[in-house]
Amino acid sequence: MSELEAQAAAPAVKEEGAYEFAFEAVPEDKKKGGLSLFMVLAGYPIALSNFVTGAAIGIKMSFAQAMTAILAADAFLIFIAVCTGIISYETGLSTSFLSRTAFGKKGSSIFSVLLALSAINWIGINGNTFAGMIQTNFAWWPIPVSITGVIVIFIWAQSAIRGYKGLEFISFLGVPAAIVLSLACFIGVGIKTGGYTSIFSYVPNETMTFTAASASVVGSWVFGCIITPDVCRYARSKKTVLISGTSAFFIGLFCLQFIGVLVAMATKNGNFSAATAALGLGYLVFACSVFCLWTTQDNNIYGASLALQNVFNETRLKGKITHAQIAISISACAAIFAFVGALKYLLPIISFLSVLLAPVPALIVAERYFVKNSKIDIDINPIAIVAWILGGICGKVCLELNFFVSPVIAFIFTLIVYTILSKAFDGKVLKK
Repeated sequence: MSELEAQAAAPAVKEEGAYEFAFEAVPEDKKKGGLSLFMVLAGYPIALSNFVTGAAIGIKMSFAQAMTAILAADAFLIFIAVCTGIISYETGLSTSFLSRTAFGKKGSSIFSVLLALSAINWIGINGNTFAGMIQTNFAWWPIPVSITGVIVIFIWAQSAIRGYKGLEFISFLGVPAAIVLSLACFIGVGIKTGGYTSIFSYVPNETMTFTAASASVVGSWVFGCIITPDVCRYARSKKTVLISGTSAFFIGLFCLQFIGVLVAMATKNGNFSAATAALGLGYLVFACSVFCLWTTQDNNIYGASLALQNVFNETRLKGKITHAQIAISISACAAIFAFVGALKYLLPIISFLSVLLAPVPALIVAERYFVKNSKIDIDINPIAIVAWILGGICGKVCLELNFFVSPVIAFIFTLIVYTILSKAFDGKVLKK
């Protein structure tokens, strides 16, 4: 960890864990082993949405096409998770503070606010979705969906406010639950179809392009991979990040998406909930989704809390609001937005801004390994802002033109543009 990075991460007050080490590197005695890191990392992508995404792709592609699109997208996501995770291990910084190396102190606040808004959006949507599942499965449930969603969100917050320990506890429940659900679905498909040969000969009625399929996978999880450093900074070694990160995201992403594809093709139904109900697994899906949703949403709350600490770091609020207080506030915002129906207005904004997420890790990677001229001690780095916007535009154009995996192109383009511009103009930027 460089001297500048250490200064930027220095606490405003004595932490004692109350701020989840938002302002400093994680102490050595708080670092975690491989199993703990694997479970927490796996707990995040082990989400119902990956089953759903797999089913949505599987119903519109052949088996070979679906596997190719999913593997390409997941390889990119795992690369982002592991690469940024290793950088966070080396620096000790969370995602938002790590973004300062490219954006600068105040410039990184823009990215941090986007992270927080994205988290609030996903927490609120999933809260409403799970509340709807409760009402659908239990007709006697007396509480309206809107209020049930609020209750669910605050239950999720209970592990998030307890920091890494809370994430770890729930992950040790959620990961086995997802594995059980995956095995049950795999067996159910085999029993219903009398084998798996029909899967390989499946011909879809509607089609989806490789670009659209891969972009949908990356788009749904690039946010999650970007905030991987929030957890990887707890690793004891680079090897731990590499092994735990790769295996956790392979299982959480590909394996769940693979099951979604199988279920959709076997039942000829792209709606995962309806398809599993046709296999006689409706109640099992509901039971497992309790933990699958929890392990994902508490990570969203946790990451958003650290992102806002980065924003507060440049104000008088630095060190005056604890991690638990911010986590509760984020949960409250998500609950309120969901309750009053405001998420329908927030979603279009997030969808528009989501094209700017994939270029961010490119900026961090480029700064760390190619530019090597950290901007962590300046207010705003205009080069990063320009490269960020151009990368987002590039990704959007590639998506519209159905060209390859659009986020991958955006990543590479951003990395090259930022590196070239930094080499040419860093001297002027740092003088200011």
